[in-house]
Amino acid sequence: MSKLRRHLMSGAGVASALTGLLLYAASPASAARANAETVAWDKYVDSAGSMYFESYGDHFGVCDNKADGAGVIGYWKVGASGTEHSIYDGNGFGNCAYEDHNVSETSTVYIQVCLRDDGDVKEATCGDWDHQYAGSPL
Repeated sequence: MSKLRRHLMSGAGVASALTGLLLYAASPASAARANAETVAWDKYVDSAGSMYFESYGDHFGVCDNKADGAGVIGYWKVGASGTEHSIYDGNGFGNCAYEDHNVSETSTVYIQVCLRDDGDVKEATCGDWDHQYAGSPL
């Protein structure tokens, strides 16, 4: 095999390897994720509700993790002072509500989750705001 042909083949192999690496790095498995959980208060236990935001695909999920009779409400906003939006899961323990929203890749998304019982948001159960850059990592 000539030197030129070997050189071209090794170059093609390197290019193929780099392409595979870039595709792997941009796969959903590498998506950045923010997670928030409720806190204990009164009859409610820690982590009775949870919420996540996944940057790859702009997925939001709110889940009811305890059989305590309360639903779970998650709040999200783009930017620290953005408009709050909500997602509610009142389907009972072990269930989740999911939504996808188009969020600018240059934004930071903030999420918070609370318990809601008989239509009343139990503010003392609200966890801290968590945040995640909306751009998918490379």
